[in-house]
Amino acid sequence: MKHIIKLCLILALLLTFGCKKSKVNPPKTSEEEPPQPDNSNFPEWVTYNEATSALPNNQVNAIAIGKNNVKWMGTANGLACLNGNNWTIYNTTNSPLPSAHIQALAVEDNGTVWIGTANGLARFNGTSWNVYTTANSVLAYNDIKCIKHDAKHNITWVGTDEGIVKIINGNWEYIETYNILLSMAADHDGALWIGEFNRIAFVGIIKKYHNGQWTTHRLDLMGYASAFPYSIAVDKNNRVVAALAGTVVKAVIRFNGNTWEELGRPEKARGFRALVLQNEKIWVGGATFTLYGDKNSPNIEIPGTDSPITCMALDANGHKWMGTYYGGVAVYR
Repeated sequence: MKHIIKLCLILALLLTFGCKKSKVNPPKTSEEEPPQPDNSNFPEWVTYNEATSALPNNQVNAIAIGKNNVKWMGTANGLACLNGNNWTIYNTTNSPLPSAHIQALAVEDNGTVWIGTANGLARFNGTSWNVYTTANSVLAYNDIKCIKHDAKHNITWVGTDEGIVKIINGNWEYIETYNILLSMAADHDGALWIGEFNRIAFVGIIKKYHNGQWTTHRLDLMGYASAFPYSIAVDKNNRVVAALAGTVVKAVIRFNGNTWEELGRPEKARGFRALVLQNEKIWVGGATFTLYGDKNSPNIEIPGTDSPITCMALDANGHKWMGTYYGGVAVYR
């Protein structure tokens, strides 16, 4: 344990001397962080925040990881890219980003990243940028809430509270929606699944869009009153998994193609906000972080912060990357 604590302290001190926030061209990069040791010697947790890394803000709203294992982190004050040990930070002063408040991210297999901001959509292929708003696209609203790239069908889905856009082979299609958009996933058949909340009826809704048709699943009619479907994912068997939270609701449900089933909840888990699937395992983060499916699963504490988890992603090594509301990024190995 002393060895692990010492290694964490050394890593934190070394990261402190990395690049700080940059507001001039070119985008900020850093090569001063120590190389990562192999997994056998690496600490169980690694954290990145403003004090210990180049992360531009401790509020992390979105994380996306590409096939090349490059990590993209969207914060309340800029976009961070971590490639190996090298950081690059993008903001409105050193890039065409329409806003530094990043809310959604998705990465194509070729490494191109889609960035949803509070004031428009951006696409960056590593060299050139494209920016889309209501002024030059079919977007009906510039506040981008969710993005999902379906690599199998080469579809990028972009979601706002005033409609969804389907982008395929350069063609844009606007799909009208009205509710608060909370989450988005694509299944193996090319269908889009979204989690919504109707502010008038105060009910959560999970909807499927496929071949121009909507299928609606009202959560209140399933026994989940005032439930927010904050996170949706699709497992390897093409089953939709959703994390629900609300005043009294704390549940993870799974759709087998015909019916929804509620999975066993760890007794101390609460505040569900994000989930990530790892083979048959379901990791759920929010006010707590836990492995789902067993009522006796313990909550796993993020060292150094009590911040709620806002988003989660799985890297090529099976490590769980978690963005938090005010504690930066935590990586669980």
